[in-house]
Amino acid sequence: MPIISSVDHKRREVTAIAVGPVTYADVAAHFSHERHRHGLSYPAFIDVRAAGIAFTPEEGRRIGELIRKLSEESPLGRTAILVSSDEGYEIVCKLEQMVGDVCELKAFRDEEEAHAWLAATTANGRYK
Repeated sequence: MPIISSVDHKRREVTAIAVGPVTYADVAAHFSHERHRHGLSYPAFIDVRAAGIAFTPEEGRRIGELIRKLSEESPLGRTAILVSSDEGYEIVCKLEQMVGDVCELKAFRDEEEAHAWLAATTANGRYK
């Protein structure tokens, strides 16, 4: 499986690492895992530096639709996606534009920045 993920209920977070070519089916399976493990509302750190995107623009739109559908079931946690290429950055930014009204999703090139963004909350528990 190109996306290896875990849901940590004690720390209330999701971590995932993608390796090899990632397809729409892989992304859908990842979200299914998160959903069944009751982790959709947790902040998620996803490292895609070792992955290649193997989905079409149409499948990218389907991923956006899937995220929207999941947001109807549960609030979605903030998601930081660590990328290593300009192409990966652009793809994540397009996805961010598609779903920005239902979840916080952001591309990062620096791992420390990504973790800091995920950890940033206000006093009432909402994200900055």
